[in-house]
Amino acid sequence: FEATNSGIQIGVSVIAAELVQRVVDAAEELGVKTVISPECGHAYTAMRFEGPNLIGRAYRFRVQHILEVLDEFRQQGLLKTQGTEDSRLTFHDPCQLVRKGGVVQEPRNLVNMVATQFVEMKDHGTMNWCCSGGGGVSANERADALKFKAFRQKKSQLDELGIDTLVTACANCRITLEEGLEEYEMDIPVVGLTEMLAEHLVEDK
Repeated sequence: FEATNSGIQIGVSVIAAELVQRVVDAAEELGVKTVISPECGHAYTAMRFEGPNLIGRAYRFRVQHILEVLDEFRQQGLLKTQGTEDSRLTFHDPCQLVRKGGVVQEPRNLVNMVATQFVEMKDHGTMNWCCSGGGGVSANERADALKFKAFRQKKSQLDELGIDTLVTACANCRITLEEGLEEYEMDIPVVGLTEMLAEHLVEDK
């Protein structure tokens, strides 16, 4: 669900480096070729982009977000799905994953494997609006008023589309979106993309 590097979130590089080092030590002891980040924006960018600087050296493995891995499986014909999502849905681009991490097309490739009514927000991809919980706001209860005020921008995007389901790929975004939707009494379920795909996987007999 998430693997947040709390050192990155609170701005303490010593803690951030220690948390990265634990993953590096375990991965290198196991001799893995890839470390996969779950649907967690800070975990992905902390490990992939900031990690080598934090520990002072390059990794002996690569770091990928789970959506990058799944999209590679799709390209190789290894990801097989059955059935469709027929509700009108859109994808919220997490800032860490998309704007900062550059994982833009992969989630769309995966959504289109199962969705028959996928619609884009007017400002999407690297230009999408934040969920309203970025910059640590989601973890600060004193900032709730600011968060809900900022959520109005996301609300206007969703109102334009008239969607039934909101899909995303970041645990922090998901929680923040759910709180904003509840605040404005918008009855829209929020689902993780990997979770949605899992519902349609073809199981080998």
